[in-house]
Amino acid sequence: MHQAITSAQIAHWFTVGVQFANITITDEVKKQAELVSLIENNSVIIIRGATGSGKTTQLPQFILDHYAEKKTPCNLVVTQPRKIGATSIARWVARERKCTLGSLVGYQVGLEKMATEHTKLIYVTTGVLLQKLVSAKTLTEYSHIFIDEVHERTEELDFLLLVVRKLLRTNSRYVKVILMSATINCAEFAEYFGTPIRNQMNPAYVFEVEGAPYAIEEFYLDELKTILPLGVDLTFPVDPCITEEMYNVAISLIQSFDEMEAKDQSATHPERGSVLVFLPGLAEIQYMKEALAKLVRKRLQVYPLHSTVTLEEQNGVFLVPIPGYRKIILSTNIAESSVTVPDVKYVIDFCLVRQLVCDKETNYRCLRITWASKTSCNQRRGRAGRVSKGFCYRLVSRHFWEHEIPDFTIPEMLRSPLASTLLKVKLLDMGDPRSVLSTALTPPNLNDIERTVLQLKQIGALSVQSNSQRQFDGELTFLGRVLAHLPVDLQLGKLIVFGHVFGCLEECLIIAASLSLKSFFAMPSLQQLAGYRSKLSFAQNIPSDFIAFVNAFKAAERARRTARKQRSFYYDELEWGKENCIQIKRIREVAELFEDLKKRVSRFNMHISSSSNPTDYTSLHKQRFILQVAIAGAFFPNYFSQGEIDEQLASKELSGNDPKTTIMIRNLPPFAFLCYKQLQSLFRQCGQVKSICFDGSRAYVEFYRSCVRETGVLPEVLLALLRARQTPALQLQVHHADEVEAHVIDVGHFWGFRTDESSVEKQCQLTAALNIRDLRPVSVSLYPNLLCVAPFKDGQQMAKYYRAKVLHILGSNVEVFFVDFGNTSVVPCSSLRELPSDLMTPPFQAQEFCIAGMGPSAHSLILGGRWSSRARNRFKTLTSSRSAIVSLYSILHGVMRVDLHISTEAGDVSVADLLVQEGYARHVPESFESQQSHEVLISLYEDMASGRFTPSSTSGSLNSRMEEDKLLINELLQHFCASSSSAPKCKVLALVYGPSSPHKVSFHSMSRISNFRAVGIERDGINSVMVNESPQNWHERMLVAATVSLSASGSRVLLKETSLMPHIPGLPSIVTMLFTPVMELRTNEDRTGFTGALCGLGWNSVSQNAMLPEHDIELAFDVKFDFEDITEINALRGTVNKLVCDGPNGLTNLSPDKISSLQEEARERLVGYSITIHPPPETFESLHYMGILT
Repeated sequence: MHQAITSAQIAHWFTVGVQFANITITDEVKKQAELVSLIENNSVIIIRGATGSGKTTQLPQFILDHYAEKKTPCNLVVTQPRKIGATSIARWVARERKCTLGSLVGYQVGLEKMATEHTKLIYVTTGVLLQKLVSAKTLTEYSHIFIDEVHERTEELDFLLLVVRKLLRTNSRYVKVILMSATINCAEFAEYFGTPIRNQMNPAYVFEVEGAPYAIEEFYLDELKTILPLGVDLTFPVDPCITEEMYNVAISLIQSFDEMEAKDQSATHPERGSVLVFLPGLAEIQYMKEALAKLVRKRLQVYPLHSTVTLEEQNGVFLVPIPGYRKIILSTNIAESSVTVPDVKYVIDFCLVRQLVCDKETNYRCLRITWASKTSCNQRRGRAGRVSKGFCYRLVSRHFWEHEIPDFTIPEMLRSPLASTLLKVKLLDMGDPRSVLSTALTPPNLNDIERTVLQLKQIGALSVQSNSQRQFDGELTFLGRVLAHLPVDLQLGKLIVFGHVFGCLEECLIIAASLSLKSFFAMPSLQQLAGYRSKLSFAQNIPSDFIAFVNAFKAAERARRTARKQRSFYYDELEWGKENCIQIKRIREVAELFEDLKKRVSRFNMHISSSSNPTDYTSLHKQRFILQVAIAGAFFPNYFSQGEIDEQLASKELSGNDPKTTIMIRNLPPFAFLCYKQLQSLFRQCGQVKSICFDGSRAYVEFYRSCVRETGVLPEVLLALLRARQTPALQLQVHHADEVEAHVIDVGHFWGFRTDESSVEKQCQLTAALNIRDLRPVSVSLYPNLLCVAPFKDGQQMAKYYRAKVLHILGSNVEVFFVDFGNTSVVPCSSLRELPSDLMTPPFQAQEFCIAGMGPSAHSLILGGRWSSRARNRFKTLTSSRSAIVSLYSILHGVMRVDLHISTEAGDVSVADLLVQEGYARHVPESFESQQSHEVLISLYEDMASGRFTPSSTSGSLNSRMEEDKLLINELLQHFCASSSSAPKCKVLALVYGPSSPHKVSFHSMSRISNFRAVGIERDGINSVMVNESPQNWHERMLVAATVSLSASGSRVLLKETSLMPHIPGLPSIVTMLFTPVMELRTNEDRTGFTGALCGLGWNSVSQNAMLPEHDIELAFDVKFDFEDITEINALRGTVNKLVCDGPNGLTNLSPDKISSLQEEARERLVGYSITIHPPPETFESLHYMGILT
């Protein structure tokens, strides 16, 4: 046995380097025996081993083999932080041992279990093991417990370590515990698991496992000067973020990999290694993806990887790239340890992470960008070098890395809510939560623990006691025990219990299962409107995400049954999923959790009633109302009130249009009616546009009703408003935009012809007229600029004659310019024909173009005199063999100066902007003459918009212009006027605000905690773009949210999964009083009625202070409440308590008939009382009396 190591020695390791046991995991029997001996002779072992060294897969097998040789039973469990890790490693080990998965080797992740009584080595998630240990209160089910990736320091992991340590010292002394990680603070863990010997703590034994697949080279920002863009600032902001310069550095790095690989493998065709880029969040991934999309010639396959991508998008990460292409994975920290892509050669790390923290003031969670720890960054580095030598590029300077980047991640227990952990502490019955959690590896703040105890009392998981001695402790209630045994968030568990109380258990189980896993609603990045439309349709006109989940789940179950019944011959479940934007694999996971939850609650005598699925109209709507009330009860006090709207002002702003069918666009230029067709096409995805009315700088877009019976706000209106959130600034371009086919002269200078329908038709007619004639050879000597007819052959087609102009005579050949197409060709002189005089009259269709506001960069001027060869080749690549969009800026000396756009995967891109970004060009101001021409064109468009324009009127305003410019402008304007549609295709260079609606609803918090913060709803939520269809109804309306968090700045409250309660007068007050733990009532002066109530956890009778004041809700009644009403509410609370209490008359001892009777009583009291609410009083007086109801 190795000599014990002291804490002083451990501290010394971190100053002089690792000087402790180094062991390589190999197949050598001697090495294996040494490893097994270390584990068997020490109670706790800490292993630090490089990624890929075999610590997770090989060490457990050595123990297994050792006990098999001794013919002694053993039972090994290995934890992994994520499901995908546990399942994939278990499969790998089973394959290596040549045994069936689930026999000797198995796994258990959540509901999924592949193990039998014969399984000796099981891989599980951290949560599964923690749940087992909390229930058993002993470790003795296992002989060896391997806890992997301990560096992650999640709340669940830290509590598991606390439980293991406590049980190890009490009733499980002979169990062996092995802690493992590639990056671990050995000193901290060794001290924590030290054993007391001779009145001092002896640290746990530590050894390091050698071995990594391939070497990985590290580079820092200050070491990349050869590829850095000029002028990159190596100083870093105080607030962590990614600057545009840093994005450019990452892109330059990716571009440099080709050159690096060519040098390494000059003899053979180099294989393009995959690149893994670590970014902090979805917004940064999207920005980087769009930037890479502009590198059209680099042959890149870009895949985003984050928690919200669909499974189909996720699978692309693991695909082998197309030969010749490079795979780029843009990932959050999900790829640190959860997902391993074996072919990654390069890692680019911005050293940032978006971390979930708990706001000290509100206790709400929020995601903030912070610098990742060195341990996390080292994990990221280990993603490279799996199949070949790897490279890691950290986009911080070496000095910043050494002095500013934290060594270790802040434990989650210090920055997250502790409710679930505290509930497990109470279940373990180890004592006061404060004293138990003080023994954690990094104990949480005492104030956080006390606050969490109060929140558990508010939920109803702990008993509410007024004495000050037990203010921060309490007995575990029946509800608390149920919540502790459910693998879901506490409020979702409470929803399940209320579902049982009010007879809607099935629906509540569906909601709890759906919200516990990733959403099965697919919101693909390119089809977000389609995903939102699907969610709206499942909600069936009820403004509730919860209802949408229930209906979608039930529809999927019907689809599955139909597929099975018809054996998928007529109906395919997967096709149904695609049609309805539902991810079938994820909804199957929800179905599994639903079944598991149903079994778990059945132990507490909660069962789904056979009569809980009503089919008639009245019963169906009654059930929905009751479900919404149950949802509100579960998520108390996450209540928000609908903001009031000035009906008169809103009606005036919408110009009297119906807010249920109409949206508004603002800041339009005066000639915007020309954009009718474009505006119509913009909203085609939302629905069929009935009309667009223009009023000065505004436009009102009205949609057709898709259903005659539809009376509420149209889904098309909500989709249009959602579109505004996805693209905040609609841009229309001022000038006429035509699609042209281009033939390049030089960079930014080209000839082209229109490809709109009427222009192409003219070309066809002219070509046909030429080629049916008997054309005569040219009778005069050839000379430059001679108009003639010349042949041109396109591919395999027969040569046809087209109008042309002689450019150069080259002996027996001649170079001609085709005046209708803008291209040139060399043809024999003998092939030229005379142009018939009647075909000289039609205007030439080819026009000369020049990109406005662009000139050569210094790079191009130096390497090419004006434009470098690379710039020319790049421009030709961008414009050849494709149609382009041109927007006219001015006409100067017969040349149309334009903004040129081409279509790419990322959308329409300005060629000028692209060339500037790539360093070939720079933006330059237009000449004085060009600007004058621009102003004249603007005035002409305005005349045209107001109806004052006549083609001949341009002559007077252009006396100083060249004659050819006048002719060209007149021709263009006549082309607009003669267009077949009333609104030609035009775009306007102006920011357009909208779509919007003055009737759009805003919300504010009802609780004190966030009363003065703005409230926003997640983009995918049904209520994110709610419209108030009845502003005349002044009664308060309530919104309930499942999740409340803060924005990164802390100024805004963000809601996720919401439900807008029915607009019933007084309902917000009834719901709040029904589900609050304690309330104080306010009365009028005569004490004949109540004016309001203060709802919350109440106050401490000794200290005379509010228990949890920030969660208190102050109600001002907008309907009449008297003593009979309060009595009725109290009676309903009593009925609810009977169904969630303990003891001889508790739920577990009730018969099915008694339960059914109580459920029906609760339902009838709730519905009956909500229907018979008194009409509102005329006035309310101020507070005069306080009463208490608990």
